[in-house]
Amino acid sequence: MRFPSYVVAAILLTALAGVPAAGAVTAPPTAAARTSSAAPGRLSAVIAFEKNPAHVFRSRLVWRLWRTHDGTRSLVEQRSWRAGSGFTRDSTDPCRRNDGWLPDGRYRPRLHANYWGSLIKGRAIYLGNKACADGTLRTDLFIHTEQGDRSRQCADRPGDQVCRWEYPKINDYRSYGCVKVSPRAMHELFDAWRAHFDLGYDDRVQVRVRG
Repeated sequence: MRFPSYVVAAILLTALAGVPAAGAVTAPPTAAARTSSAAPGRLSAVIAFEKNPAHVFRSRLVWRLWRTHDGTRSLVEQRSWRAGSGFTRDSTDPCRRNDGWLPDGRYRPRLHANYWGSLIKGRAIYLGNKACADGTLRTDLFIHTEQGDRSRQCADRPGDQVCRWEYPKINDYRSYGCVKVSPRAMHELFDAWRAHFDLGYDDRVQVRVRG
């Protein structure tokens, strides 16, 4: 069957209507675009480290996503994971460097997709430095796990390896003051953040630590 020329022209215009012009670049939506396309209101998140003085390796890390709309704040999502902070079971002195758990207070977190440090690698959240109650400065604080480059687990070898999660054979919830979680928890926390917010610093995300 042959169509009249004006019908062929209409079909071609319809087909080409959604095609970008030659040389045009289509970028994936940013986190801000994903947020604005969702329900009305402003999203924000709080990552809370809730300390357990009875057992520092059985504390909790809690993700809470909030939406504020027309002056009303409502909880959208909540997730939590086991977390540890401190080097021994009784490391509850936040002013003791390389031993005590994280000092209380608020932190401005920075999300990394593949942090490359001497000990910390892969997905991680940098918290910065924090002075405890007596003024002692705790430095290079993170939320992290034990893994290698690109969040991969290295081969199992004798002894404690910083590139491999070995709990319960080795207590990998132990830290020098950072917050430690399992690789699965770190992955889930990373995904929860990235579902709504950008990598790096995002003023809509806070970390709060409380005893």
